[in-house]
Amino acid sequence: MKAIIRSTTLLLLLALLGCENKETQDNDKKPAVFNDALLTLEKAKQVENVLQNSADNQRKAIEADINSPAPDNQAP
Repeated sequence: MKAIIRSTTLLLLLALLGCENKETQDNDKKPAVFNDALLTLEKAKQVENVLQNSADNQRKAIEADINSPAPDNQAP
């Protein structure tokens, strides 16, 4: 008798798990899949901004150095 009750309970449990709403499962998985990719893209954009700012500062320093008058270094 206990075996029948256990097997019936197990079958009901499996039936309930099998009938779970598939739409909610699919919707829950999609953001998690793209979440890592979006975070990586955001980090790449931040790195790009840092590199661009550094390049701009270096370019300005070079232009300022080129446009400044040369010092008079005369050997005695």
